[in-house]
Amino acid sequence: MFFLYLPFIDKITPSTDTLMKTELIERLKGLLANEDVVSIKNDVKSVINDFNAETAKERRLQQEAWDSEEHEEGAMFDFLTGENDGIFELLVQQYKDRVQEHGKKIAEEQKANLTTKLDILEEFEKLTREEEDIKAAFDRFNAISEKWKAVGDIPGDRYKEVQDRFLSLKDTFFYKVNIYKELRELDLKKNTQAKEDLITRAKELLALESIKDMEMSIRALQKEWSDIGPSTRETYKELGDTFFGIVREVVERIKGHYDSIKQEQEGNLSRKRELVEKMKPILSLDLKNHASWNKKTDEVLALQKEWKEIGFAPKKENEEVWQEFRTLCDLFFERKGKYYESRRSEQDQSKKNKEELIAKAREIQHSTDWKKTTEELVFLQKKWKDCGAATPRDEQKLWQQFRAACDVFFQNKKKHFEGMGERQEENLALKESILSQIEAYQLSGEKNKDISTLKELSTSFMAIGHVPKEKIKDLFDRYHKALDAKYGGIQMDQDERKMMAFKERISEAKDSGDGERFIKRERQFLREKIDHLRTTVLQYQNNMERFTGAGAEALKKEIEKKIRQSEKEIEEARKKLSLLRDQPSEK
Repeated sequence: MFFLYLPFIDKITPSTDTLMKTELIERLKGLLANEDVVSIKNDVKSVINDFNAETAKERRLQQEAWDSEEHEEGAMFDFLTGENDGIFELLVQQYKDRVQEHGKKIAEEQKANLTTKLDILEEFEKLTREEEDIKAAFDRFNAISEKWKAVGDIPGDRYKEVQDRFLSLKDTFFYKVNIYKELRELDLKKNTQAKEDLITRAKELLALESIKDMEMSIRALQKEWSDIGPSTRETYKELGDTFFGIVREVVERIKGHYDSIKQEQEGNLSRKRELVEKMKPILSLDLKNHASWNKKTDEVLALQKEWKEIGFAPKKENEEVWQEFRTLCDLFFERKGKYYESRRSEQDQSKKNKEELIAKAREIQHSTDWKKTTEELVFLQKKWKDCGAATPRDEQKLWQQFRAACDVFFQNKKKHFEGMGERQEENLALKESILSQIEAYQLSGEKNKDISTLKELSTSFMAIGHVPKEKIKDLFDRYHKALDAKYGGIQMDQDERKMMAFKERISEAKDSGDGERFIKRERQFLREKIDHLRTTVLQYQNNMERFTGAGAEALKKEIEKKIRQSEKEIEEARKKLSLLRDQPSEK
């Protein structure tokens, strides 16, 4: 009975290591109490793998904790092992020592068996040389055969040599023993037939699809062949060559099969390592939202599915690469779990924010300030989108409440503007009346008086509210044409006319309902134009300093002219910007 002895281990203390490691050590100690070291091989390997997995997990957790803290420059992470790690290593070493001791014992037994068989061969050889009595010869032969069978395994590198020598002596014995002719001939024919049958059966193995069956069967046939006595001398060599030729062909096919399996497993190992490499960059991502986590979760699940579809890799490497892949997947899903824990608090905050937006929408849902309230509700709707999602259970309910408040306002607004058509027709008639006055106006010849009158008519025209959209283009084309005709007969300052035309464009845009967008677009255009002109003026000024020599004065004058023109355009753009800033907002 084998007793496990660890003089310095009285009790495993789980305070420094995980409880799992403590349990694994107890399991390993229980296994080592078994005398048969071969029978516990797989169980010990399983315990070692589980212990290594726990150590890998501890290393990862320590690494994460270390990474979350600040350290001095150049500091390196150092994995801290626990008391159980040292205990476990000692237990594993004891197991390895017992395995090694068992191997030595087996080797010594095989060596002793080899000596025994060599002695039997010497005895057998002496029998074939000296014994002449048939009965005594067979008695001794049977005794030698029994002793031979009773001897266990011998070293593999001597097996073929020793077995071939025994078979050779066996054949020699039968050929040299002077037995009765009839019995001898009968046995020879019987053995010949048996060998022919084995050859037939060996050929049939080549048609087998199962390599495992082929391997087991060829071993059995070889054993049967060695157990058959001598056959007729005329066919002895021919039968042997035929049989062992088939054996070699079968063995080559078996070897080829295992070689292909090995090659396939190497390919599988390469594919599995590729999946490990695909997992690593996924773990380096900083995923911030539900959609990203869903997308990457699908990718990880796809990698796991692909892993399952890949066949076995070489046994040792397969376990190592699997542990690495599983650790990476576990880490991903741990991080995902932490994300959704934090996401739940974000959803609670989103719910609170959306309840505040609902309250604000309800406060202004009965307002009649159509433009301002529309802008406020649009702003609240944008903030609603920016709030993020609450839980699915709350989200639909919150949205219905928010939308209901918005609908109250927009339905009231719709009712208000349903009667606008009649008002627009009235405005159209008023504008057409003023337009007729512009067209009928006769210039007096007094510039200031004519300009003042036309401006008053224009102001009255623009002060009238909206007209039907389908009438806007024709109305303003007629309006611009009438004014251009009148101002064409007056010697009016070109810049002043441009500003008047710009005011008219603003009024036309407002009347078409596009005033806000027009003003915003023109502001952006004018600001960019001013910046561009300033840059151009600066470039002109820098270029002037470089002009020297003949013709420089002419070039400078041309540049100065361009500078004055650019500055004039800047001033004009500024006036337009000022005019845009003075425009009242639309309701």
